[in-house]
Amino acid sequence: MAPSSVGRPPDARKGKTVASGGRTVVAGVGSHLRPTSPRATISDLWATLDIAAAGGTTSLQRRGAPSLDPAATRRLSAYVRQSRQYYDAVPRAEAAAKPLLAYYFMLNLTKAYLTASNPPSTVPPKLMHGLGDEFKASARYRFTQEKFKIHKEGVFRLLAESTGMGHCWPKGTVLQVSDLLPFLVESGDLYSEAAGRRPKLMRVQRTQVRATGTGPNQEAWLVVDVSRLQLRQANVGAAALVVNAAVFGDHFRLVTDGADSETATYESRSAIKFTTFQKALPQLSHEFDSSIICRDRTRDGGTDFIVMSPKTQLLSMEALSFATMHHLSNMVRYRPHHVEFLRGGKYWWLFTSWVDRACENFLLALSSRISLEEHVIG
Repeated sequence: MAPSSVGRPPDARKGKTVASGGRTVVAGVGSHLRPTSPRATISDLWATLDIAAAGGTTSLQRRGAPSLDPAATRRLSAYVRQSRQYYDAVPRAEAAAKPLLAYYFMLNLTKAYLTASNPPSTVPPKLMHGLGDEFKASARYRFTQEKFKIHKEGVFRLLAESTGMGHCWPKGTVLQVSDLLPFLVESGDLYSEAAGRRPKLMRVQRTQVRATGTGPNQEAWLVVDVSRLQLRQANVGAAALVVNAAVFGDHFRLVTDGADSETATYESRSAIKFTTFQKALPQLSHEFDSSIICRDRTRDGGTDFIVMSPKTQLLSMEALSFATMHHLSNMVRYRPHHVEFLRGGKYWWLFTSWVDRACENFLLALSSRISLEEHVIG
């Protein structure tokens, strides 16, 4: 990880926003924006996946993923349709039951994504969940006792290794659920209100792609702007951000500290060289993904956050949501009395609000990955 900047930041590269195929290129796991109205229906939200279910997907194959044979196409279709059935049921369920339905939505949608991106990964026999409950009973129940263990194989590991920076903790790693809550991108406000602490996320004002040059001498990079207000509220200096957010700091450098403006600006440490911009798109998507910039796609046309952690290896947003939902569903299935113990208390927001938000964001995130277009609301 690069050290904190000292003195004047280096000069920013001179560049401009660019277009490919007549559409502006955006930062994300997809290359172009696909906005949806805040009044979108369920059918609107599922349109991309319904098209994939009807005949397979081609976007990932154009990026080099293995082609879908008839059996893979049938699996993809079945996973999408099953995940939608569970998704439709979540809003109608009582809060204590929501995680069970929501987890099966996430499980099937993840299998659809894995089938689209790596068809052999979902070939039978049975594909296990990849996580196990590590709850240890004691005389008095506390939510901080809720822990899970990562297994050697399974859907969770495949999801983690194919999203974000591709990191998954080793077999046998035990994680405490309450330690994950400050990182849930959809519910920073809920966590703050319940815990009385800031989430471990720094809101980004703007993330964009810039490029420069002509012919064989072209290069592109990502630019991230963070408001000085956000930095002050978190009591973090512009230069210190790349240290406190270690993964982000591995990928970005400070180029404007905000002393003479309302934002601090960071740009990719390395520029991507290309001859035709189409060839740069996969590398730009990878740079965004591996920086663990988390996107809440459910509001304001997509709101990005930098993960505030000193760790140099982190789970992707999708893997984090999957693991949290899996554990809550285990509580619902096997220990409903502990779920009832939480009712109305400090962690009840997970059941009443986070589950619904996480489902919508997970749907938009995997739709973005399958279509290679940034699905956002607003």
